[in-house]
Amino acid sequence: MSNFLSLVQNEQMKIYNRTRTWIMFAIVLLAVVLMAIMLKYVIGSGMNHAFSFVAMCTSMSWLVFLFSVIVAGDSVASEFTWGTIKLLLIRPATRSKILAAKYVSVVLLLVTLLLFLLIVSYFVGLLFFGLSGPVAEQDSFPRMIQTYGIKFIDLLMYVTLAFMISAAFRSSSLAIGLSICLMFTANTIVLVLASLKYTWVKYILFANTDLSPYLLGDKPPIAGMTLGFSVTMLVLYWIVFYAVSWLLFTKRDVAG
Repeated sequence: MSNFLSLVQNEQMKIYNRTRTWIMFAIVLLAVVLMAIMLKYVIGSGMNHAFSFVAMCTSMSWLVFLFSVIVAGDSVASEFTWGTIKLLLIRPATRSKILAAKYVSVVLLLVTLLLFLLIVSYFVGLLFFGLSGPVAEQDSFPRMIQTYGIKFIDLLMYVTLAFMISAAFRSSSLAIGLSICLMFTANTIVLVLASLKYTWVKYILFANTDLSPYLLGDKPPIAGMTLGFSVTMLVLYWIVFYAVSWLLFTKRDVAG
């Protein structure tokens, strides 16, 4: 166990020793501040409670997605690109543990970025809008936590997909580019297929990543889908993604 924790710590050091990681956090902070300035001084939204601002800032989770996918897509592929994979594999740890440590580190970054967005948006909202006004039910703290939990599950699946592509094809650009493309086009594709009455579309990953319709009382994207069905599909896809990553990372020749 201590060996695995050391591997995770090593991967965390790799992530946070890179300048790009701190630039990512700075961009999230800047985006939140700019949104607050726009709402208060440009649009004149009349917002008067920090929680309302925090709820609005969930729309910026696409930044968290973008940055997490960049790290996930680069996590395994960069080791092959820079030739450091051989140095990594001489450590007294199995390939399975090394892969798991990389994946855990990517997930930890995803969680950290989401928490950073939540905390920063609260304090920026407090600074610009205060806590004096009424709070709508959809902007309450329990609802915000629920929304962030839903976002986490959604983003986790895309990050896992990027991680799998990185491990399978050893290409950072392919993993990052394909994941970003799917993130911004998948919902449209699902809606088009659903409108054409293709019932099999409910088995596609992207029809199940957003659990908000079930938890917030909206209609599911396809009639007949349930929370249990979508959760089952997500678990199955996650198992497949990680199994493919494990199989190709542990069995393939490093020199291949």
